[in-house]
Amino acid sequence: MQVKNKILVSDFDGTMTKRDFFRVALSHLPPGSAAPWERYEQGQASHFDALSEIFSGLKIDEMELDAMLAEMRVESGLAGDLDRLQRGGWALVIASAGCSFYIERILLRAGVNTVIHANPGEFIPGQGLFIKLPSQSPFFTAETGIDKAAVVRHYLDQGVDTAFAGDGRPDLAPVLLLPPDRRFARGWLAEELESRSEAFVRFERWRDIAGYLCGGTA
Repeated sequence: MQVKNKILVSDFDGTMTKRDFFRVALSHLPPGSAAPWERYEQGQASHFDALSEIFSGLKIDEMELDAMLAEMRVESGLAGDLDRLQRGGWALVIASAGCSFYIERILLRAGVNTVIHANPGEFIPGQGLFIKLPSQSPFFTAETGIDKAAVVRHYLDQGVDTAFAGDGRPDLAPVLLLPPDRRFARGWLAEELESRSEAFVRFERWRDIAGYLCGGTA
């Protein structure tokens, strides 16, 4: 991708969608399936390993998978919001600790084509969704697969005006690399930034970010 003078690095699950895929997955799995995520929250497992174990438990067919992706509730009008960003000089880069398989599937149907840094994966109907560590990525980390802070630093080091949008724990390090008017947060991330008395721009819908970056209000 040709680097533009402005880059919005955005998380996907829970940021460009209403719900995270792993939470949708857990709602379809047997009781006790959240144990891997609980171990992650307690510092006893990596983020990648927790998601890998949860996703591999999805013994579903392709129709059921698509129904689950619909439950994530991707932001409506995403293609139009991206067009607004691009007309304002901003390029979009998605940095996700989730799986590129479902991200690409969702964005294709939304009419969005952009750079994605995420964990590769393969869905085998009736067996599960199997994710792999992107060991060849320049932004690789064993903890989450993709080091979002490294993605942000990559553009900052090139002198690019960079913004970041996120909602979860892996989004804290990258957002803190940026000035307050380039930090966009909601959910856990917003609460954590507030607890640290860190200034940021709160968003309710992803399109609010495009409005702020291109028009000055969120």
